[in-house]
Amino acid sequence: MSVQRLHAFLRTSVAAGRTVLAVPPFTVYLDPQDPLRFLNYAIPDGDAAPSPGDVERLRTAFHDHDRLPRLEWIEEVAPRLAPALERAGMSEELRTPLMACEPHELVEDVTEVDGLTVRVVQDDDLRDCVNLQRGSFGQEPLGGDEEPRRFGGGAVLARAAGAPVAAAAWTRVADCVSEIVGVATAEPWRRRGLAGALTAAATREAFGAGASLCILSPGNETAQRVYARAGFRRVATMLHWSDQS
Repeated sequence: MSVQRLHAFLRTSVAAGRTVLAVPPFTVYLDPQDPLRFLNYAIPDGDAAPSPGDVERLRTAFHDHDRLPRLEWIEEVAPRLAPALERAGMSEELRTPLMACEPHELVEDVTEVDGLTVRVVQDDDLRDCVNLQRGSFGQEPLGGDEEPRRFGGGAVLARAAGAPVAAAAWTRVADCVSEIVGVATAEPWRRRGLAGALTAAATREAFGAGASLCILSPGNETAQRVYARAGFRRVATMLHWSDQS
């Protein structure tokens, strides 16, 4: 599996719905509405070794749009970038595996939660799904006049006794690749196997939508073990760097 293929997919996938700015040797992807740091970042164009001036121009592009200067990339594609960012005063936020799964590797995870139902998100599920994910990631729920955004690929939502308890989404398939994102479980329902079950369900749907490869990035070692049980294996390393704020 080529890391260059994964690099190209990440650049294509994030561009949908974003403001895209060329700031060589980077491309900046900004959410025009939401300043959340995880939705706004740059990706190097290739094996970048930026000068201090390059990094300052990158910072200016983010500041001009009231966003935190931030980058996400596959380390193996641009191994010289992190040292250059460190010299320029940026810091590492996260180093995490990039994991991948092909259809024959997927393990259908089963939970023992009574009365659990899992289905692809429909129009009447969308607000519940988005609010569950927002709450799990420390965000406020949508305001009464805010419309939830539709997912680029789709999402699955688990309910227990009618209440939303877990969710996972997949991005629009590009070059036969999709990324599993937004895996979330409501606090009272954690440690019951729901994250693995929803990851597997979302991955299965992405394969059904035409993907031959699904990828994801775990936020910690616990999540990495959950995804490994669903059939994901490490293929590269993702780095997240930013000006700390």
